[in-house]
Amino acid sequence: MPETDFTMIRHGQTAENIAGRLQGHFDTELDETGLLQARAAARRLAGERFDAFYSSDLKRAMMTAAAIAETIGMHPEPLKELREWHLGILEGRPCRELWEEYPEIMNCFKYESGEVSVPGGESHNEFDARVAGCLERLAEKHDGGRVLLVTHGGVMRSVFKHIVGPVAATSLLPLISNVSYSRFCKRGDRWQLCCWNDVSHLKDIGVRESATF
Repeated sequence: MPETDFTMIRHGQTAENIAGRLQGHFDTELDETGLLQARAAARRLAGERFDAFYSSDLKRAMMTAAAIAETIGMHPEPLKELREWHLGILEGRPCRELWEEYPEIMNCFKYESGEVSVPGGESHNEFDARVAGCLERLAEKHDGGRVLLVTHGGVMRSVFKHIVGPVAATSLLPLISNVSYSRFCKRGDRWQLCCWNDVSHLKDIGVRESATF
């Protein structure tokens, strides 16, 4: 039975992460710390072989992917389907304000949620369907291969839900740090989680681990 292996890296830190602004499709860039984190992730991947390399086409992901590309000798293919959740009129605004105005939407980042509509953006179900469809298409296209993805925290939570299932109502959603390393695979018609939110590659570079929106 062929196994299709996925390695997934979250983008590095942005100024908006630290300022507590919701990003979504808001096209931000890595800050200085984020660039250091991206280079650390690149060193983590040095020597690994991949058959395909995809990145969200948003700048913060593509900048992270560019640092990795220099190390592994592959160019990332931009993929819109790997973009963060489109959060419409909430994008670019301070999270502290949004918790007051849109608690149902903001709770989707902490707890398992059902269908939630977003003014001017994607509903929660539309977002999950986009991510799940992307994963299944990539698994079929690269059957038996190794695939590297650079994407966003919201996408990674959706990936977790697709391959593991919903998180219990009594628990928080899994932690996702900037430039964290995660792995999962598809064996036949079954998905399996292999590694989640590993940031051991940051321990020796004097750069904080950041787990942000």
